[in-house]
Amino acid sequence: MAVKTGDKNPHSSLPPDVVRENEAARQHIRQLIAGLMPENTEKRPNRRGQETREKLIAAAAACFSDYGYTRTRISDIVSRAGTAQGNFYRHFSSLDEIFLAALQPALEELASASAVPDPSGDELQNLINQNIIYLQTYSRHRHLLRVMREAAAASENEGFASLWLQLRAGFVKRTQRWLERLHEQGKIGSANFELLAEALDSLTEQMAYVHVGLLPVAPRPERIRELATVIGEVWYRALPPVEEKAAK
Repeated sequence: MAVKTGDKNPHSSLPPDVVRENEAARQHIRQLIAGLMPENTEKRPNRRGQETREKLIAAAAACFSDYGYTRTRISDIVSRAGTAQGNFYRHFSSLDEIFLAALQPALEELASASAVPDPSGDELQNLINQNIIYLQTYSRHRHLLRVMREAAAASENEGFASLWLQLRAGFVKRTQRWLERLHEQGKIGSANFELLAEALDSLTEQMAYVHVGLLPVAPRPERIRELATVIGEVWYRALPPVEEKAAK
């Protein structure tokens, strides 16, 4: 089947329920990360302190992207931020804490890019468009997302593995709800929607990790569209068909 993969953003005008679900997903990420952060009883930093904090976070994102989770040092971060090492400890207690702070915006953006496809129009094209948005977002943050998986596997901090698993569970649950809504609307047949959602999201996650996250440079737009088309077609063909009623 020939399909067109236009660049029009189907999320330019999101329905209210999708907006609410996006915000709920972002809030879930904030709660997960807050649960891994040490309690901070200090007052909020002033404007200058906030600027220093933001410089440190930006520098940390760059260092973790360049050197990976296990090889990044605090000295690397403060050097790139152009500040003293003492300033680091005024805002963060460890490398793990600043890594979480650097990772949070990427995870929130990825959550918003995982909205369910537009229910109107061509269902296959909607799935392809949705995957284009997801892969474009993944590509922008591919280094940090790759490092998150590294941290989940290599860190002695078990919180990273827990974070990764809970994030996956959140994405799978969202896909499961989408499948269940399609079934309630009579658009697809019955299935084990929990396992089907797990299979579909695992496909997308692994394709993004291997074909986007592990690349030394970002994939070109046409490659993103090619990957999104394949993923979208697999999702489309995996949807259980509506069972035809037996003739009386």
